Amino acid sequence: MKNSLLTFLILGVFSYTHAQIRRPLGPPVNTPEFNEYAPSISANNKTMIFETDRAGEGKWELYYTTKNEKNKWTVAKPITNINKMGKENDLIGGPSISYDGKTLFFFASFNGGQGDMDIYFSTWNGTDWSEPKPVGNTINTKAYEGFPSVSADGKMMYFIRDSFSKRKDKALCYSIWASKKQEDGTWGIAEKLPAPINGDCEKSPRIMADNRTLIFSSIRKDGVGGYDLYQSFQEDDGSWATPINLEYINTEEDDQFASVSAAGDLMYYYTSGDIYTVTIPDKYRKYKLVTVDGKVVDVITKQPIATKITSKSNNNKEKAINTVVDANGLFSMIYRVGSKYEVSTTPLNDYFPYKGSMDMTTAKETDNIEKNIELIPKKIPYQFQLLDKETKAILKDPKVKVMDVETKQLLEVKVEKDVVTVTVEIGKSYKFAANALGYTFFSRGFKPDTADVFKDRLKKISLTVLKKDAIVQLQDITFETGKADLKPESNEELDRLVGLLEGNQTIKVEISAHTDDVGNDDSNLKLSEKRAKTVVNYLTTKGIKGDRMTAKGYGETQPLVANDTDENKAKNRRVQFKIN
Repeated sequence: MKNSLLTFLILGVFSYTHAQIRRPLGPPVNTPEFNEYAPSISANNKTMIFETDRAGEGKWELYYTTKNEKNKWTVAKPITNINKMGKENDLIGGPSISYDGKTLFFFASFNGGQGDMDIYFSTWNGTDWSEPKPVGNTINTKAYEGFPSVSADGKMMYFIRDSFSKRKDKALCYSIWASKKQEDGTWGIAEKLPAPINGDCEKSPRIMADNRTLIFSSIRKDGVGGYDLYQSFQEDDGSWATPINLEYINTEEDDQFASVSAAGDLMYYYTSGDIYTVTIPDKYRKYKLVTVDGKVVDVITKQPIATKITSKSNNNKEKAINTVVDANGLFSMIYRVGSKYEVSTTPLNDYFPYKGSMDMTTAKETDNIEKNIELIPKKIPYQFQLLDKETKAILKDPKVKVMDVETKQLLEVKVEKDVVTVTVEIGKSYKFAANALGYTFFSRGFKPDTADVFKDRLKKISLTVLKKDAIVQLQDITFETGKADLKPESNEELDRLVGLLEGNQTIKVEISAHTDDVGNDDSNLKLSEKRAKTVVNYLTTKGIKGDRMTAKGYGETQPLVANDTDENKAKNRRVQFKIN
């Protein structure tokens, strides 16, 4: 049973003296009969992992607690996949959850380790923590390695190492080491931090969300009791500032294992067998930080995407922030309050890179900011549905072809419930052709762009019933300028008309040609007559009998729209057929 009264008296006097309120976390996290030790808080301040002796018989394990919808901590539960690896007397402790919440580092005395204690890691798979693995022999040695802490950018690991060769005031003493992550994802050879970090007796380093503020426990001349908490800042040249005694926390007890929320405003730490919290005074905070949580997803399917996010600040002195996003798509980014960031994602084979911004100029450290990043796929589904032009009824058994204009290859189409689906690539040009039994055909060219992602991509195409006086405008019928010679690109559409006439042997058609109002009226009329005859001649060469077709030129007498723009004039220059 912990001496709660003594703790209360000591802390009460200290709190009053320093005008800083220190609060025990209380139930259901803290318990009267067990120790709660070495807390680690997630970046969003919603998950805490800590070490405890609740298993009894001197065994220490890892437990976790989360906040509910009322922002209250829930009953702590054991992390079974990690704890089950320990034998009867194994120690599992010093948890440190990465800022993105995806990796849990800790130390343990598992069988097969290299030394007294080794550092391990476990990854979150979306539902549970994986079986732990050692971080590697560049960190783990025959000595004692423990209490790891990984920077928010994932590039540095800080930890303690010693062989228990030194003692001070009956306390076990350690030194603080650091390892840098290599390009291949492994940890580099660890190096001992220089003075003024390492003195005679250090313990439990924790690197803060800014990647530069280190809080650790130490026994020093200006200390209050046993282990006290100190803070140092890494300067631009890589050196460490003289550690500052965190007087607003330290007591005559051992004060250790600080964990600070990503916002940098609240500290969780261990003293007198329990986890406590305290608000950090502004003078101890070089920067105010805010956390942005979100997910990288496909803008259409909303499925998660693995990528890397780069955030560049408008403050030239602030380093770019690189955030790796795994297959779950989740990210947690830590920004400085007052800064504005350009945010981009790494180019991917199947997606366009994202470019946007995160404006923290008016943000507050207490804000809970959530923002998803939606990536636009390079290939998107298009859908087509054929309708009767008059009744708007959905046509059964639609026949649709989509061709890549560049490669001339037909794309695979799928038909389900009379809806045709085809996958097309943004930025490429395609030709679409559709027909149904008893109806005229329809064809168009199209070129998908990124704006289509946000539009309704179900295209409803109206077809005209094959009956007397039905008129269909042919697409992409082009002639040499001022002449009646067909260009080769006209053949594709004319061959569709050949197929229609071959499939409907009883119908006869009028082939008509039309011009805009440029030039002489009589010349335009004669030109249109020649062009209509040229089309009929082409159809005749394809086996359509001449008595089923008549050629008619209308010149500029039947415009579809006013000839007041180049675009409208192009619409009026056309070839169409009418069923007689």
